[in-house]
Amino acid sequence: MDAPAVAPDPTAPRTFDAAPRLLGLPGLTALLGRTPLTTLPSPFRAADDRPGSCFAQSQIISFYGLPGYPAMGILGAFEPDEAARRVSEVAAAYDALNGPRGATAALHLIVGVAHKRPGKNGLYHTQISEAVVQQYVEAARRQGVLLFLDLQIGWSDPLTEARRLEAALSEPFVHLALDPEFATLGKRAAPGLVIGSLDADQVNVVQRYLGELVREYDLPPKILILHQFQRGMLTETEDYTQFPEVEIAIDMDGFGGRYAKLSKYEAYSLSDYAERAGIKLFYDWDIPVITPGELLALSRPPDFVIYQ
Repeated sequence: MDAPAVAPDPTAPRTFDAAPRLLGLPGLTALLGRTPLTTLPSPFRAADDRPGSCFAQSQIISFYGLPGYPAMGILGAFEPDEAARRVSEVAAAYDALNGPRGATAALHLIVGVAHKRPGKNGLYHTQISEAVVQQYVEAARRQGVLLFLDLQIGWSDPLTEARRLEAALSEPFVHLALDPEFATLGKRAAPGLVIGSLDADQVNVVQRYLGELVREYDLPPKILILHQFQRGMLTETEDYTQFPEVEIAIDMDGFGGRYAKLSKYEAYSLSDYAERAGIKLFYDWDIPVITPGELLALSRPPDFVIYQ
């Protein structure tokens, strides 16, 4: 497999689409340590919890990456079972701070990898082998953690790539993530050279497919994570369909300083089209890495946290 085109590059225009703005972020006072954690509102929205939702009683804490490529995320630094054990330790730290809400560990595996060259299929994209995916499915099963399968689309389409994962997605603990950054067919450019996007039709058709799986296999609701760090990465969001079997979760995926990250967290992860809010923390690129205590001190803490 060619070297993937996804390792963070601090010289690339990857982080944000505007200068940092605080946007009246309600949790900044708490973030700076001026408000006791116990005085803040409950971190989850009980009113819209769906029966069987992973978020009903817990936050999700995950390790992100590609096997064999530690530079692309911490998951790639460990074998599957060890990655599950390590992320469970991080989740336990959140659990200790979370009060009535627990924390659930997860592995966030890149299964569709974008490339700067078209490859034999002309799609600037390859999927890792089914055998490797199955290794992570079985590790997640053994270790009692969730598994997210992450697709960098390249010039393919999300539904085609999602359907190839049906054997894994039929498991109750396996969920899906789409990365618009590398969906660049509409711009007729290679991934990594421009920032891609996904429109509402592309998102809705994947939601519909996940809903079909939930009904066919009698599964709990599926989570669909959409990564975003620029407004144009997700278009026509007002046209997203609400499927009772699927929860759309927006991950603020940019790296950098905490004020910029949190302003974009509010803009995207707490937007009207986000049913669940998430943030990605970069061990090597954030300045500094926001701590669990700081995240949980926000007046609207994330429903999930991804460590890369």
